[in-house]
Amino acid sequence: MSNDKIWQEYIEKNFDKFISSLKSDDFISGKKEIINDKDIDFLAPKKTYDCLRQIITQDAIKKLQNRFRAHKHRENRGIKNLQLKSHSLNMLDKFKAQVGADTLEEAIDFLLSPDYREYEHDVDLAKQRLGEGNFDSTELMVVNFTKRLQNYDRERLSLIIELAFNEGWKAAKQTKKRTGNARLEALNDCDLYNDVVKLTASKSDYYE
Repeated sequence: MSNDKIWQEYIEKNFDKFISSLKSDDFISGKKEIINDKDIDFLAPKKTYDCLRQIITQDAIKKLQNRFRAHKHRENRGIKNLQLKSHSLNMLDKFKAQVGADTLEEAIDFLLSPDYREYEHDVDLAKQRLGEGNFDSTELMVVNFTKRLQNYDRERLSLIIELAFNEGWKAAKQTKKRTGNARLEALNDCDLYNDVVKLTASKSDYYE
């Protein structure tokens, strides 16, 4: 796909969102303005930037240039799969909405790419708001903690989880499963226990 075609598809989808994200001091007039699409030439990036320079500052133009540069890089390098736990995806979705990112990929760029340095304040504010939220991240917390342990300590942790699980099982008054070893099957269905056991089996060491 040609650069101009990538630009046209990008700007058609993101122009209004970008303009609405600008602050008053991003406009040459010093106050927010409504920009009529009919007054802007979107055929190529340079033509669009030349039109916008009559309305918004060079720093604001640079923000748009950086965001498009990152988008074009994503388009050209192809797509890779990324596996996330559901609560991690939920957090990333919320962060994406907070910073006004177009895609989850761009949300990650907001966090990591030098092209998005101008948005550092928006990123910090979004992270602060997310930190005040209530996410079910117990599993993630334990797994990340386990990764920092020596394999011997991982084995002890998996034993602690198993003992805690067994105590909870004993405290239960009844179970619907009456055949086979219901307690062991329930333990094997425990995601938290399985995550720690997998790390133990891998014998990988974060403190070699």
